[in-house]
Amino acid sequence: MRASTKRFVPDEAESPDELAIALLHLYAYQAAAELIHTGDHVLDVGFGEGYGAQILVSAGAEYLGLELDPELVAHARERYGHAFDTYDGIRISAPDGTFDVVVSFQVIEHIPDPLPWLTEIRRVLEPKGRAIFTTPNRVYRVGDGERPWNRHHVREFTAEEFRALLGRVFSDVHVYGIRASDEIESVVRARAGRARKLARIDRLGLRYRLPEGFDTRVRRMLRRARQPDVDRDRFTVEALWHEEPADVGLDLLALARS
Repeated sequence: MRASTKRFVPDEAESPDELAIALLHLYAYQAAAELIHTGDHVLDVGFGEGYGAQILVSAGAEYLGLELDPELVAHARERYGHAFDTYDGIRISAPDGTFDVVVSFQVIEHIPDPLPWLTEIRRVLEPKGRAIFTTPNRVYRVGDGERPWNRHHVREFTAEEFRALLGRVFSDVHVYGIRASDEIESVVRARAGRARKLARIDRLGLRYRLPEGFDTRVRRMLRRARQPDVDRDRFTVEALWHEEPADVGLDLLALARS
């Protein structure tokens, strides 16, 4: 199965950029795992590659992952061996209040109209349950009037925008910024700086019109271009945390209750 810009595989990370991205992806699942109790029914909406299932199952979750693409579902079943299924992007085939925890990481920025999607997540969440979301922090990634440089992102959010959107569906919302050691943060912010420079050069938005396969190869080449050497032993999930205020985070992490 071919990788795409929609699917990131942490254990294939090579460059400092990729290592840092991998840690942000993994941290979200680790943070969720700390909130799970043995036997909790956990729904993962938009599981992507599928690696997060093992983290949540190891924490005691009764896990189900949903994705749009049948190929992704087949791949995840074969590689990770947990419960994965397809859905239509909004409607979840489960009764009201089925899940104790719903997680959805790096998904909401892809959705043109997130309100029906969020409302469905709230519907299947147990009344005292918790939904956990992450999304990129647009503050250091996208300037006023700029489009997200990831072609699959419809919109990126500030902490306040993210909080306000979730607050239209959930009654109790807290948004945190995911932080990291100086070394990891410098890699992530430098990557964003390079992307913004390229975006300014491409004023006509030609990058959005490239065939996806070619775009994927270009992004991979840029990620793996010559970068300063880093101490890989210090690139660990333990070097990340989340805190308030959220605005300074690399990613935004939201905890919401219905």
